[in-house]
Amino acid sequence: PPPPPPKKSSLTDGRKFDSSRDRGKPFKFKIGKQEVIRGWDEGVAQMSVGQRAKLTCTPDFAYGSKGHPGIIPPNATLIFDVELMGLE
Repeated sequence: PPPPPPKKSSLTDGRKFDSSRDRGKPFKFKIGKQEVIRGWDEGVAQMSVGQRAKLTCTPDFAYGSKGHPGIIPPNATLIFDVELMGLE
């Protein structure tokens, strides 16, 4: 199923690190296939088509103690503004 395009992906200090809306293209992934962080797999699976939600992912549901070098610091809590646009 295609997931939500994050309208805005940010750190808890408000710094934006990604936006598929800025790219003009929805982000797609398969739920339960470990293609994305655990917070997305579990959060999006509970959403309905057309629903918008704010997903707050603690480090254990995001990138953990390693972070994502150059983009996400270690032990970061991430906030995603998402909309589930459809399922395939």
